[in-house]
Amino acid sequence: MTPDEQKMIESIAAREQHWIGLLEQLVNCDSGTWNKDESDRCSDILTKAIGDLGFDVEQVPQEKVGAHVVARKPGTGDLSLLFVGHFDTVFPAGTVAERPFTIDGDRATGPGVYDMKGGLVVLLAALTALKEASAKVWNEVNLTVIFNSDEEVLSPTSSPIIAEEAKKADTSCILEPARAGGEYTFQRKGAGLYTMTVHGRAAHSGGAPEKGRSAVEELSQKIIRLHELINFDTGTTVNVGVIRGGMRPNVVAEQAECEFDLRVYTHAEREKAEARFQEIVDMQFVPDTTTELSGGMMFPPVEHSERNEKLFGVVKDAGKKLGLDLPSVVTGGGSDGNVTGQYTLLMDGMGVEGDGAHSDREFIVLSSVVRRAQVLTLFLNDWPDRVGEI
Repeated sequence: MTPDEQKMIESIAAREQHWIGLLEQLVNCDSGTWNKDESDRCSDILTKAIGDLGFDVEQVPQEKVGAHVVARKPGTGDLSLLFVGHFDTVFPAGTVAERPFTIDGDRATGPGVYDMKGGLVVLLAALTALKEASAKVWNEVNLTVIFNSDEEVLSPTSSPIIAEEAKKADTSCILEPARAGGEYTFQRKGAGLYTMTVHGRAAHSGGAPEKGRSAVEELSQKIIRLHELINFDTGTTVNVGVIRGGMRPNVVAEQAECEFDLRVYTHAEREKAEARFQEIVDMQFVPDTTTELSGGMMFPPVEHSERNEKLFGVVKDAGKKLGLDLPSVVTGGGSDGNVTGQYTLLMDGMGVEGDGAHSDREFIVLSSVVRRAQVLTLFLNDWPDRVGEI
């Protein structure tokens, strides 16, 4: 490790309590996706933090979710880096009051501490160290940071912003948390959301059942066939997670619908699954019913890429300078990296270590805030001279 690299990693460690304090502020924002006021407050905190580093910052207001933050710092050269992290959580209003940010030894808990507010702090710590060192990547590379507020509902309003910036970037870094074993990732399943709606005919279930056409019965047959698409060998999964139908037990159901999730490793598997969805829509088990399908693939799959694997080699080399042997993994979860990975090099899972996302068991390894920021700093410091190899 060079003297300049040593100074950067030492400066991150020296400010550990500052970064933990910022993490506490962010976690104690009750920023569930639909908790707009608290999400806007979280947006304000992040706007100030990135603005204090010298970025030009724009808040992009939203009607139902928090304002997205788009920050830019021009460099003197032609290379461009994009960083993306979300600040919404899956938790309802009131969760912070029930279980606020808490430290117990080398563990920190609280809603969103792992997924993914810890990663936002990792990024800010790394950028601060690079600025203080006047590193090449800080001076010469065009840097764009997007903090978005709707990733937990598959980024419907922020994806267009993210995609547009990804098209201009040479590499995208996603600050989603590390997997449970501390792994980085550069291959993710695609994630789609769909709704199947069946229209039938209402009738009295006792007095004239023969006049009815049960939408519930029709839908139940179709749900069985949707789940028949599950293939663990190819990684394709379908999950019907929500079912609604009918209005009373003594009325033949006039309408029923289900919401389901599709996960696939490849675009070919997506096309195959969606073709089968349409075949199921066209089937008819109860006469005189009709079926409609809506929705689609929100996060397209990021398939294996040799270039992304080489990029991870640069991350591994950064880890070796710290005595770390960094692993990677293929993951079934989606992220905004599914969007950026369609257009540019991708490294995902660059945030903190921990586990328990989307549950009250969520935690981070507190010391990983500094450790992962140090890895990110060393990676970014090397990136301008290494990206040409990829």
